[in-house]
Amino acid sequence: MTEVAFQQDRLDFQLQDFTRIGWVNDGARSVWEPRIQQITQAWSEIEWLSVKSGVRRCALTVLTPEALVARAGDWALAGLNGLPLEIQGLANSYSSTGVTLQAGQPFGFRVVIGTPRDVAEFKLAFARADNIQIGQHLGFPECCQNFFEAVWVRQGMVDTTWPMAIGTAGAKEADRTLKIKGPPEANILWRWMGVRAVPHLPCSFACEASVDFGKTLIGVGREAGYDQEMDWIETILSWPVEWSALHGIAEIKTPVLRVSSRTDPTAHKFTVQRLSSVYPDETVQALKFPYRTPPKPILTSSSHHQRGLEQPIRELPARAAWYASDNGFTSIVAMDRAHQPIEDLASQALGEAGGSVLDLGCGNGALIKKLRKRVPQVTPFGIDSESTRIAHAKELLEDFNANFTCASMFDVAVAWPEEQKFDLVVLMPGRILEVGNDVAAALMARLQCNCEKILIYAYGDWLTRYGNLAGLARAAGLEPIDADTEASTCLARIANTKE
Repeated sequence: MTEVAFQQDRLDFQLQDFTRIGWVNDGARSVWEPRIQQITQAWSEIEWLSVKSGVRRCALTVLTPEALVARAGDWALAGLNGLPLEIQGLANSYSSTGVTLQAGQPFGFRVVIGTPRDVAEFKLAFARADNIQIGQHLGFPECCQNFFEAVWVRQGMVDTTWPMAIGTAGAKEADRTLKIKGPPEANILWRWMGVRAVPHLPCSFACEASVDFGKTLIGVGREAGYDQEMDWIETILSWPVEWSALHGIAEIKTPVLRVSSRTDPTAHKFTVQRLSSVYPDETVQALKFPYRTPPKPILTSSSHHQRGLEQPIRELPARAAWYASDNGFTSIVAMDRAHQPIEDLASQALGEAGGSVLDLGCGNGALIKKLRKRVPQVTPFGIDSESTRIAHAKELLEDFNANFTCASMFDVAVAWPEEQKFDLVVLMPGRILEVGNDVAAALMARLQCNCEKILIYAYGDWLTRYGNLAGLARAAGLEPIDADTEASTCLARIANTKE
């Protein structure tokens, strides 16, 4: 599929930035999580040491005020200046764009490092938004500067993976899937996890100039004493990895972990597979890329195979019309798009251990069914006042049909017995405002005493009626936890009403 066709498939919305990581197993995490942390720390040193060694004129970094004070002395001793360019919020993970500064929240300085003359020139280019001059000062290859200008600036993309794969020589395409190969130094698909060999977005997975730049920076790291970390970078970037995108959510699968993050929204799924035969010892065996394929057993003579031949293959029915409409959506695509952030946050909040989850106003249970697919250890419960929806929920989750109750969520004596406790409760705060605080008092008391975590969400005009999700939550007597201004879901607690 050409780049033009990809652009035509793009949708006219943009999700808020997020990055969430899940490991394939505890063994892989125990080995590679501390190594990735060491790589990240080493890379922050290599960024400015590459300027000191003359590899490039400037480097960019984001530092807390305390870290800026601590590092400025090191730069000065090397004959370099550190000039703050702007103040921005701090992200706990990779962010494709700068984090908006919010009053009362942690912040950092975006700092350019270089000689006094180079820093002054960079400041002028930054003020003019002259991306070519900025790229030249940062040492980015000219081909990659032009690529960035075309894709990021003119096309307004926040993820360059697909056009990067399109531009890779030898890429093989089939059904919106591109299979590519390339040197590890140009592999940028681990940037969400903090592992990379170059600080820019290459124009292809085989960009020779980027490969040369990456080898030079790895050399800087080795000269600085980071041999082990550089070995790990080269190893990780050699593994197979798959990037896929649908409806604004990117999923990056590697042999040891999986990442969900924001990308450019498309109506269809697009996939890039970076091929390799190099695997870590900690990878799992699975039939799908990018995992190591287990040996194929001989099945034709087995009793299981013979019994299978005797059983007809049952065709799975298409989704009924009520699957989306029960939950207030006009299409399954729209519903999946709205549910995705809730699924992401709920799975993160629960972790691999899962637990009991209650969906207040569960509709037909589609959301909690998808969450259980993500976290198999989830035990689902649901309450809805519409009997037809509960009947459908019992159909979708037939193994748990006793856990779904037709009742008003505010009739806690029926819907939520006092002795029943939950690890996570999912709630749209607008429902509380629809009945008022007096009617909702018993439910709020049950939430405070009988659930470990509360996840709130909202769609459509509920997000704007009170300014944003945080405003809606506070109006309903809830206090949001770490909700930014554009969030559609977050964790919350019962607000303290004492003066």
